[in-house]
Amino acid sequence: MKKLKKILFVSLWVSLIVGLLITMGFVNKQQDALLCNALNVSVNQDDDLYFLDKLDIVQLINDRGDSIVGQPKASVNVSEIEKALNSHADIANAEVYMSINGEVKVEVKQRKPVVRVINLDGDSYYIDNEGTFMPLSTKYTAKVLIANGMMSEPFIKRYTYSIADIGKDSLLNATSMLDEIYAMANYINADKFWSSQIQQIYINKDRDLEIVPIVGDQKIIFGDTTFMDEKFKKLLTFYQQGLNTTGWWDKYSTINLKFKNQIVCTKK
Repeated sequence: MKKLKKILFVSLWVSLIVGLLITMGFVNKQQDALLCNALNVSVNQDDDLYFLDKLDIVQLINDRGDSIVGQPKASVNVSEIEKALNSHADIANAEVYMSINGEVKVEVKQRKPVVRVINLDGDSYYIDNEGTFMPLSTKYTAKVLIANGMMSEPFIKRYTYSIADIGKDSLLNATSMLDEIYAMANYINADKFWSSQIQQIYINKDRDLEIVPIVGDQKIIFGDTTFMDEKFKKLLTFYQQGLNTTGWWDKYSTINLKFKNQIVCTKK
């Protein structure tokens, strides 16, 4: 009798499990047959970034021949769409997923430039906040610091690297000024006062960094980014004293910050 009860008990559970699997399979088939009813795209535009908008993302998807709206859910390869979007030069990250009701959602984060580099040959490109290189856009020009002067590094030889890669490679690091430019640009952008005062970073013939202010016509020689915070504090003192002293502001043609614990000024 006990054996019979055990057999009935096991049979009941087997029947329940089989029934559940059949039901799940039926539900999954229904889900796969469900049509995609919408494409919902969101693009961050923090800090007035307009490299891409919603229409651009929809166009990128359509240009691939990816049919979405009106197609069965099973025919939409969200992972391939996500992979394609993440390969775009202006996209930092894209996530694509499908809701249970058949809506495809695309969330795009644009890359954020911190400085625009212009080399001796006129080749120009951005370095973004992740320290990677990105090409210019025909649609939008980012309002960022300009870095130019005595450097010849073209985009085509650098876009596969990052600033971190350059720092790790002794050969690249020995010949590159891009890591110095990136470090200074980040410092300036993070400071409310300096981001409003400095418009350009210039590399002179001695491979020193010079900064070009919006106010004043002094040549400000910075040297390299060693003791950068200390140098900017010395320059701030000069600005405060110069602005508050009649005639003193226009007295000097060159301000040299490259020497530790001192500031050397050349009179006009």
